[in-house]
This record gives sequence, structure tokens and C-alpha cells, in this order.
Amino acid sequence: MAKKKSGGFNMSEQIRELVGAKKTITGKEVYETLVKNFPKQTINEGSCLVAFYSTRNQLGLSKKLKRKGKKQVVKKKMPSTITTVDLTALQAAAKFVAQVGDADTAIAAIKHIQSVQI
Repeated sequence: MAKKKSGGFNMSEQIRELVGAKKTITGKEVYETLVKNFPKQTINEGSCLVAFYSTRNQLGLSKKLKRKGKKQVVKKKMPSTITTVDLTALQAAAKFVAQVGDADTAIAAIKHIQSVQI
């Protein structure tokens, strides 16, 4: 490969000088400044912007976006067994709860009966 001519215009060096002088300068401003300062040079805007952002990254001035992780989907657990109770059993349970007083006492009585039967 042939070597470039030494001396003259070095776009990366000029960009480093501009970014060093003003940290908040934009890529478009850098391009316009280089075109104004070096009118005889043909400067590709895309190459200039790539060099500009590379320089900012090397100097630690880049604004990196933080990516959020994927949202975790919480699956609702379905009841493992679905029991069907007929209407007469529900009516009998309602009468039992009314006789005992409240539902907690009825549940405690049923658990006690179940432990005795085992």
C-alpha cells in the first residue's frame, strides 16, 4: 500500500483539537468548522462524523444509553384441582357456619374432625 503524504491536513487531529477546546461541540458543528477552515480539502461528512464520535469515545465524552433488561412476566398459578360443590352441600355448610358462629371457628372444627377420623 502506498503511504500518504506527510504534512498537510489531518482530519482526526483537527477534530481532537476542536473537541478538546469545546467539549459540548456537535458533529455537525465540527464538520462545518473543518470545511470553513480548510476550503481546499474535500471532506466527506460521513467520515468526519465517524471520526468525531470515535474521538469523543476515546476521550470518554460519549453519551451511552443504558439499556433496560427485559421485563419478566409473572405467570399466575392456576389452582391445581378444581372441585365442584353442589348447591345442597353449600346450603348445609352455610347452616353449619351459622350454628358455629363464624367461618374461622367452622374451619377449625372441620380440621379437628378430620384429624380425629384419621
